[in-house]
Parts: sequence; C-alpha cells; structure tokens
Amino acid sequence: MKKGILLAILLFLLSFTQTVAVELGPMSFGFHFSPAVDTEGGRRPWDLSLSFGVIARLDQSNEIEFLVIMDSSPTSLGTSISYCLSPAEPFVVGAGLNALWAFDSDWKLVGPVIGAFVHAAASGNISPDLHGAAGTSFPLVTLAPGTDGWEMLPLVELPSLFLSAEGTVADQLALQGRVTLQPVIVDTTQFEQPLGRITDDLLILPTFSTFVRFSP
Repeated sequence: MKKGILLAILLFLLSFTQTVAVELGPMSFGFHFSPAVDTEGGRRPWDLSLSFGVIARLDQSNEIEFLVIMDSSPTSLGTSISYCLSPAEPFVVGAGLNALWAFDSDWKLVGPVIGAFVHAAASGNISPDLHGAAGTSFPLVTLAPGTDGWEMLPLVELPSLFLSAEGTVADQLALQGRVTLQPVIVDTTQFEQPLGRITDDLLILPTFSTFVRFSP
C-alpha cells in the first residue's frame, strides 16, 4: 500500500513537470547542527542532519521547493514541499506541507506526521558579494494517524525565525549559513540544564545550518 502511494506521487510529479513549463533552479545540500535540550554526563550532545533540496521555477514570481532531510542516527526521515510567491521584491510569501516518518527497530518507516505551515521572508544585499535574508514560518495544523483515522495534534511549536547570509564561492556554486530559532512549548522543569529556557513552559531551540547550493 505504501509503495503504491509513493509510486502514485512520483507519477503525479513526473506528469506535472511534463504538462507545466518547469525550470529547475538551484539544488542544495544542507548540514544542520542542533544541540540537545539537556546535558548527558555534564556534556551537551549535538545532532547532525543532512538534507537535499531542489527548486522548480514555474515563472519569475512562482516556485516550488522540494526538500528531504534525515538525521545522522538515523531515527527519522522528513520531507517538505513549499510553494513560494514573490509578489514584489524583496518579499516572499508562501505555504507548504511537511511529513515526518520515524524508523522502528526493523528500519521500517512509521507514520507519517503531517504538518501545514505558511512562511514569509525578506532579502537583500549585505555587500556586493553577500546576500542576506530573514524570515519566519507559522505552523497551522499537525495531523498523525490514530486508531480511528487521522487525529489533530496540539501545536507545540510556535512561529520560528531565521537569519541567513549567502555568498558565491565559485561559478554556479554558493555557500549559505543560516541560524534558525524555534520556540517550543514544553515543561522545562523536567531537564537539569535546559538549553534556551525562557520560562518553565517555553524553550527556544537553535539550529545552525550550512547549505552548498549549485545553480545549473
């Protein structure tokens, strides 16, 4: 059943690219470093996730970004599709869906948990060789499979913020650094040395990312 669904999605994407004039934009490889919320043995572990993304341009103002991300353990696999509209430079708005599967003990995918979000960003030149951007993402709804079908989960993530800077390092090759701050509603009193604690019920978790972008 799952293979049939994945095959149907793949065939839909292939037919979509054949019927709509789509231009492939930049492809990116991402490295994401996230510190653990609490310490273990007096040290704070870090998690590394890897991602691959590609942008499909529909026209000058509309594009779709596809992203696949997996942590280094690995314990989960995530995918995301995001629509971006640029109504006027330098602003971008859009919406998207993400899905997260967990790996069980037999390395089978379990889930997924599906979330919908909207996002907005603004960008501009910091210097002649450096481009900067700032933006936010608002979660709307989170769904997960339950015993009686899909169930709506309570939102634990608040709108996130990011700052990034990107510079060209070679012909058709660019390097981007990004910092993302994600507020999370959680009981912080359960941790000994919680990172990013704001109150007893709120954490702000950072993620440090590096993207290598190739423009065909």
